[in-house]
Amino acid sequence: MPSQYSVDIPFAASHHQQAFKLIELPPELLALLESDNPPTLNITSSSPSPTTPAYALLNAGTKTYQMRQKNTSNPIMLLKPSSTTPTETDDPTTFIPQPSLCSIAKIEDTIELILQEPETAEKVPPKVNKWHEKFAKSRMEKKK
Repeated sequence: MPSQYSVDIPFAASHHQQAFKLIELPPELLALLESDNPPTLNITSSSPSPTTPAYALLNAGTKTYQMRQKNTSNPIMLLKPSSTTPTETDDPTTFIPQPSLCSIAKIEDTIELILQEPETAEKVPPKVNKWHEKFAKSRMEKKK
């Protein structure tokens, strides 16, 4: 019978989860930010119109990106290294801490950046028939 080596790593989740948002950077923006002279980033709001709502814009030098939140079905967990501490039954003088991991945040959505052309920056079509909007609407109707 073959034997397997097992290494257990204790895992814990912090009661105080931190709030994080991840931004998917387009390659050209990443290259600009890693350059010797990176641009200053500013977040502003677009002008709402009768047909389109206001949305967030990320300005990076001469380029403008529309910011959209995307949900993911696979949440990302941010972990930090930690170590075990003695329990009431452990002798603190002989206790040897064991490396462990602690979850400090769970990220369920990311921010997508969409490059806006100068002439279309104010003419972005509204989101239409997104599945998550339909799902949320149907769930609200069921609760009534």
